[in-house]
Amino acid sequence: MTPEHAAPLPPRTEPVARPKRTGRLIVAGVILAATAGAFGIARLTFDKTLSPLQRQARAEIRGLEGYFKSFHRITGRFPSQAENFYPLLQVGLIKEIPVDPWGRTYQYRMSERGNGYIMTYGSDGVRGGQGDAADLVSGGVLRNTEEASTPSATPAPEGTP
Repeated sequence: MTPEHAAPLPPRTEPVARPKRTGRLIVAGVILAATAGAFGIARLTFDKTLSPLQRQARAEIRGLEGYFKSFHRITGRFPSQAENFYPLLQVGLIKEIPVDPWGRTYQYRMSERGNGYIMTYGSDGVRGGQGDAADLVSGGVLRNTEEASTPSATPAPEGTP
C-alpha cells in the first residue's frame, strides 16, 4: 500500500489515562504490607517445639475439625463419640477413617461438658508422654458452638478416657 491509499489515523483528542506513579507505589506498599503480615502471623503460629510429625498431626487435626464443623452445618449436630468418624464418611466429607502420622486412627472423644475433640496419642500410642510421644488435642470441635474450647496442646482435656 502506498501512503496515499492508507486511511489517515484519527487525531488523538485526549491523552490515555495511566495510573500515576504514586498510586502504583501505594498499591505495591499495601500488597507488601499484607504479605509481610501474613508471614508474621504464620511465624507466630508455627510451634518450633513440635517435631515434624507432630506438626503434621496438628495440621491434620485442624483439617478434621473443619470436616466436623461442615458436618454440623449440614446436619445441625455433631457426631456422638460412639458414631466417631462414620457420619463424616456417610455424608461424603471424608473417604476413609483418618490415620495419624504414626499409623493409628485419630480419636474422636466427647468431654463431660459435651465438647467434642480430636486427638492422637503421639508416637507411642499411649496416653500422656513427652516430646514426640506427647498427646495432641484439637481445640475447636464443639457440641455447643458458643462454649469455650479445650486446649490445643499436650495435656488431654477433662473427661478423656
